[in-house]
Amino acid sequence: MALTLKSTLDDSQVTIYDAAVRVSGQPYEGLDNFVTEGQSVDGAGVEFTFYSNLSEATTALTDGTEATATAMTDSKVTVTPKEYGNVITTTRLANTSTAGKADLGAAKLVGRNMPETQSKQIITILEAGTNATAAGSAGTLAKGDLRTAFEKLETATIGKFGMRYVALVNPAQVSDIKDDYNTIVQYTDGEKALSGIVGELEGFAIVSHPQVTAGTVVCFGADSIAKATAVNPDTTIIDGNDNLGRTRHYGWYGIYEYGVLDQNAVQVITGA
Repeated sequence: MALTLKSTLDDSQVTIYDAAVRVSGQPYEGLDNFVTEGQSVDGAGVEFTFYSNLSEATTALTDGTEATATAMTDSKVTVTPKEYGNVITTTRLANTSTAGKADLGAAKLVGRNMPETQSKQIITILEAGTNATAAGSAGTLAKGDLRTAFEKLETATIGKFGMRYVALVNPAQVSDIKDDYNTIVQYTDGEKALSGIVGELEGFAIVSHPQVTAGTVVCFGADSIAKATAVNPDTTIIDGNDNLGRTRHYGWYGIYEYGVLDQNAVQVITGA
C-alpha cells in the first residue's frame, strides 16, 4: 500500500510557528504609572487644580483670641484631549501567502507601538521642561548632577513616588553612574528590571529608557505630568469595508493628551 506521507509532499509543506515572527527592537514598559490622570467628559478639556501650600503657623495662639484665617490660593492647568492612533492594513493575499504571519506581525507591531507612542509623548514633554541645568562635566552624568536636581525638587517641596523621585536616563548614560548605585537597591529582580528601574542613587529611582535623548536626564516628582483622557487608548481589529472582504485593519486608537502639570516638579540635566 502506497501512503502519502509528509516527506512525500515536502515541497507543499508550510511550517507555521510563532517564533518565525520577529519585531525589531525590544518591548518595554510605558510611563503612564508616573502621570496624574483626569477623565474628560465628551472630549472637553480637563482642569487640574493646584492649591498652594500654607505658610508654617509658627506663632503661638493667644488664649481668648480668635485665630486669624488664612486665605487659600489656587491655580489651574487645562489639558484638552486629542485623537491619536496608528494602523496597519493587511490584505488577504498577503496574509495567505505568508501563512498568517502578516496578520500576526501586524498585531504585534501595533500592540507595541501604542505604549511606545505614549512614552515618547511623555518624554518629549518632560525634556522640554523649563528648569534645565548643564551637567557638571560635559558628556558625563555624575551623581553630583543628580544631587543638584534632588535639592531643587526638595526645595520646591515636590512630592515623591513612594520614597523616591524618578530620573529617566538614556541607556548610554546608565554606565556613567552604575558603579555609584546604592548597594542595597541594585535592582536585579524581574519586577524591577521589567519596569526599567535599574537602581537608586541620590534620592532617585534610575529608570533606563531608550527614548530619552542621549545626554539628557529628566528628573521629576509626583504631579509633574497630567493626562486628560476621553477615550482610553486601546487596540482595534477591523475587517475592511471593501466589497470582497480582502483587507483587515490592525490598529490602536485613543482620545487623550499629556501636558505639564507643574514645571517646578521637573528638572532637566543637559549635556550629560
